[in-house]
Amino acid sequence: MKFLQKIPLWLWCGLLHGFSWPLFEHPNLSFLAWFAFVPLLVFLERNKDSFWRFLGGGYGAMFVFSCLAAGWLFNFPESTLEVGVIFLTGTIYMSIVYLPFYFLQKKLSFQKAVWLFPFLWVIWEWVYLPLEFTMGTHLLSYTQSSNTWLIQYVDLTGMWGISFWVILFNVLIWQAGRPLGFDLRSGLFRRRLAKISLGMLAIPLLYAAYVFHQYANMPGESATVSLIPTQYTADFLMNPNNQKAVVEETLMRTDSLAYTRLQAGQHTDLYLWPETGANYPLDFSNLGALLQEATTDWEAALITGCKGVPADYSEENLRTYVSGVLISGEDKDLQYHHKTILTPGQESIPYEQWLRKIPGFDKLDLLSSFRKKGTTAEPLTLSTIDGRTFKVGVSLCFEQWYPSYWAETARNGADFFVHLAGEGWYGRVGFQQYMANVSRLRCIENRHSLARCANIGHSLFIDPLGRFYDPVELGAWSSATAAVKASSVVSFYARFPWLFPVVCLVGLTIGSLLRWDYAKISTPVFPTRKKILA
Repeated sequence: MKFLQKIPLWLWCGLLHGFSWPLFEHPNLSFLAWFAFVPLLVFLERNKDSFWRFLGGGYGAMFVFSCLAAGWLFNFPESTLEVGVIFLTGTIYMSIVYLPFYFLQKKLSFQKAVWLFPFLWVIWEWVYLPLEFTMGTHLLSYTQSSNTWLIQYVDLTGMWGISFWVILFNVLIWQAGRPLGFDLRSGLFRRRLAKISLGMLAIPLLYAAYVFHQYANMPGESATVSLIPTQYTADFLMNPNNQKAVVEETLMRTDSLAYTRLQAGQHTDLYLWPETGANYPLDFSNLGALLQEATTDWEAALITGCKGVPADYSEENLRTYVSGVLISGEDKDLQYHHKTILTPGQESIPYEQWLRKIPGFDKLDLLSSFRKKGTTAEPLTLSTIDGRTFKVGVSLCFEQWYPSYWAETARNGADFFVHLAGEGWYGRVGFQQYMANVSRLRCIENRHSLARCANIGHSLFIDPLGRFYDPVELGAWSSATAAVKASSVVSFYARFPWLFPVVCLVGLTIGSLLRWDYAKISTPVFPTRKKILA
């Protein structure tokens, strides 16, 4: 116990927050996030008059958290220095929230400002996510992404509602324990914890009961989708000599599955390959014609990752898109979705529009190792052999971190989603579970089903309630086929993806300007002896 008492409070926050992350399927330690920030709030109050200690504690907690939750980034097979810069930049971005919090508590007092901390946290995450050279991979909401029974309300608030809920949980516990010295031997403190936990859990659970009843047996047409995941290492994929073998092997496996299903009288409407399925520009090879012929034989369509060629491709502009392409027969045109959000430093040059204004940087288009950015979130049209039509929203790898893209795709009429992932870049570590959980959140936010096909990661299906079904065994060279139900629902969040953060901004503004009596909403800091005895 003496050893534990020597651990700095900000370090406790980083450890608890980091271990709450869903890196592995078991055990589920997400509950640690419910009180992970309490030690940090204690530290910040003790150092409320020291600018550097205040900010240092916040940064230290986020750095430790990142080492636990994002350490897998360093498994990338090359560019370790670049990954390190992105990692350190990400920890700085996540820590900036403590800067306005410092000045807020100086103005209002710490006890008042802490009530506004959940609002401030959501606003900063919302502002931070679309900034360039950021990694939107470690927002607070993902700590709860394994708890399908608890996060159903994100169809109203988006994932920002989870972040608000987690920080509010911490603030309530801090407020309850502060006058009692956080003494778990105190019956009063335990009763307060029980009441807080009951209230914080009951409301999400009641809403979950309502939506499970509403969406569990949702009517609608279904498309039959077959997943053909792959298990290629990053080193294998990065060798240009292996690109042909990747296509040949995946095509052979798909041919075999299609033949077997047709012989058994079973029909697949859509086959899925991962983002790394066909790393070629189809326009510059005969691969497009080959895959069109194959889909004609399968009597089905195929969506795979590939390189898209822009209309202005030339010696002066050598960049291609990272694309998903829908191929549906020899007599049908190829349909493309070009990735709209690129991995900073790997696929895109951060703040390129500003760099171009610097002399010597006006020829950036010649850097063909980077990619061109897509601009639309339009779903692709899948026409089945029996005359049905589905609008398919396509997401590629890094796009799954950005809920606004998925909401726009849903507003544009997507009936269901497909996500093509390439998750072999960081080795076979536990983060694959976390990646699948992110896809789960996107399904719940929009009340749409999803088929997820990955290289090395989780390949499975997700329903509008975020439940996984018919998964391919992780690491197996296998396949899975299931029905994916179409949904015409456009959730409240999909219609107004900006609303909850804006409400938080309004709440923060009003709370900052109003003069209110802290004593009326909180237990006094120093209770009287008579109260303690009672």
